Amino acid sequence: MDEPGCSLSISSLLCQEDATDLDPDLDLDLEFEDELCQAYLLLKDAIFTDEEYIQELASRERSSFERQDREFSSCDECLVPADNWFKRARSDAIRWILNTTARFGFGFQTAYLAVAYLDRFLRRRRIDNGKPWATGLLSTACLSVAAKMEERRVPPLSEMQIEGYAFDSNAVQRMELLLLDTLQWRTNCVTPFDYLSYFRSKFQCEESLHKAIDFIFAAIDAINLTACRSSAVAAAAILAASSEIYSKELLETKMSTTSLFQSFSEKEHVFSCYSIMTQDLPKNMITPKRSSSSEASENYSSITVAIDSASISSSRTKRRRIEKLGS
Repeated sequence: MDEPGCSLSISSLLCQEDATDLDPDLDLDLEFEDELCQAYLLLKDAIFTDEEYIQELASRERSSFERQDREFSSCDECLVPADNWFKRARSDAIRWILNTTARFGFGFQTAYLAVAYLDRFLRRRRIDNGKPWATGLLSTACLSVAAKMEERRVPPLSEMQIEGYAFDSNAVQRMELLLLDTLQWRTNCVTPFDYLSYFRSKFQCEESLHKAIDFIFAAIDAINLTACRSSAVAAAAILAASSEIYSKELLETKMSTTSLFQSFSEKEHVFSCYSIMTQDLPKNMITPKRSSSSEASENYSSITVAIDSASISSSRTKRRRIEKLGS
């Protein structure tokens, strides 16, 4: 119930700045953005191999997964659940996130966070079979929140549309709030990119970090990001990018050079991710080219109930393609 003199709405929580508030001289062309990507990766090489820093990241990850394990007693596998409708809906969502990330020139950190938010949401809530619009609305909210976390400039929600649907901005905002509530507002996640330089140094691999990033995004459709730690994904990507082919025994030898993988399950997750990355994977997944600035059944609730009053309209006409920012 509203208290006297107190009025709060979604619009009051939104930033009122628009493009006119930005210095036009801050525009970056694509070539300069690629240089920023190179600088970002070099910075990680120079700083983020520090053992104490890496141990702090691993501790944060471990705490997050222990909290998840207390809530969910199943879903321990790195592979995505085999339900056909779920797999198809998730694949469509990921493909849209990666395509839209590329269209707007967002970085790989933004894309990965959006998919991680998607998987974390779907672990707590379900989308009813036969309601693809709900998956589309969730995808839009995940990318919007991730972009707000990582990007210097975020396009208006009206431009983040999925072909065949015209989502009202209020509906997307309601979905964003539901997403944040489901994630318990824990949006600052550790990602594999935080570990890449560290593992390249530890494993003495000379391949470029870009190649490892390509492996991460090529396999992202098949890996359950709520079941595999980012450290395991990063280690597997560095090894997959290597010119060598590793047996399970050789992988364990490599992992023995770091203290991050002590338990049997942690080593198994690295091996599982490595196996996924080195098998035949879809070639149509896009890698972003730039860095960016109780019982389980009791925890599930239907997304269609939670956003029942959202304003959504179906569009039969093909929406105009929006040109990539900065082009």
